[in-house]
Amino acid sequence: MSIKDILLCLDDSPTCERRIDAALSLAQLLGAKITGLSIVTHGYYQPHYLQTEEKNAAVGSLLMTKAQVAGVEAHSRSIESRVVGVGMRELLIRASHCSDLIVVGQESRRAARAEAVIEHLVTGGGRPVLIIPAAGAFTAVGRRVLVAWKNGREAARTLHDALPILQMAEQVTLLTVASGEESRQDQWEGIQEHLRSHGITTDAEVLPVTSAPLADNLLNRACEGGYDLLVMGAYSPGSRGGSQLGKVAGQILREMTIPVFMSH
Repeated sequence: MSIKDILLCLDDSPTCERRIDAALSLAQLLGAKITGLSIVTHGYYQPHYLQTEEKNAAVGSLLMTKAQVAGVEAHSRSIESRVVGVGMRELLIRASHCSDLIVVGQESRRAARAEAVIEHLVTGGGRPVLIIPAAGAFTAVGRRVLVAWKNGREAARTLHDALPILQMAEQVTLLTVASGEESRQDQWEGIQEHLRSHGITTDAEVLPVTSAPLADNLLNRACEGGYDLLVMGAYSPGSRGGSQLGKVAGQILREMTIPVFMSH
């Protein structure tokens, strides 16, 4: 697997430029191209403002200017829903099927409650998703990577999807949480050897179980270690057709401080 075609979600928010910078950094690392995508939807009783096309053109132009400076192949396009009430997430999921990785910005709590675009994209898009925090600047992504590891489907799927990034990283650390009674060796069960077969050398850490939420431990360790990317599986406890993420992934999406690579 390789990541050569990155879909970048564009909008007119104040955080979009930082999202562009992060996507370009990753594209440089991977030798990938970027497609910037602007999505126009129309809610019920919502007029179609003429400024929409101008805003899309402006952010697309910003991407192209920055991509030229970074030496990254890029182009931008927009899609518009012709059906009133069809939301952004449906159009974004459909567009995601023709890419290797989707880059989006962290949602506000109000937006997450209203549409939960990222949750639906992670669980229903069929592609890995890179989420860029709303606060902070991220001009280097994927150089120092922290992988939240456990023996399970979601973690294994995400680790495989992230292999192209891990192969280019300067440092990769596998982090698992276990009680003192659990064997440390049991936490790895050949995963480091598997990664070595892909040319990836890893460090391994075990965090003890504490009363603090697991998401807090992951974010604190990422900050303390100076990591620029957190790779983690997105567990969804919902039944068939459900899109809600598990408690840990949900908290990470709300409180993230570094870019997060998720897959389901």
